[in-house]
Amino acid sequence: MAEHIPTKKLFWYCYELEKYETTTLERQVIKRAKQAGFITNAESADNLSKLVWIQKMTKHAEDAFKLEEVAEGEPLEVTIDNFRQLVERRDRQVSDILELLAKYVLDASPAYNG
Repeated sequence: MAEHIPTKKLFWYCYELEKYETTTLERQVIKRAKQAGFITNAESADNLSKLVWIQKMTKHAEDAFKLEEVAEGEPLEVTIDNFRQLVERRDRQVSDILELLAKYVLDASPAYNG
């Protein structure tokens, strides 16, 4: 027999699910890159170049995550029982992408000639 879910909690899940499904991984990565000050809302050539780079890298990472899901088994369907797990997985993916971006930025920096 299915567990009874209180109406208030059910509405919360509906709201969070809508937010989860309408917020892309790319949007979250960009938001966190802005929080870090790596990019801004300015329309300078440097900023736009960084934004396009982030979008490309995020797309590649998303493709890699999809391939990993297939290799590990079928992707999880969204249910109330595993919703938190999916949110945590997406948060981990955002962090993984940001770490990857940071590594590339560090690798591209010029060597110190003191």
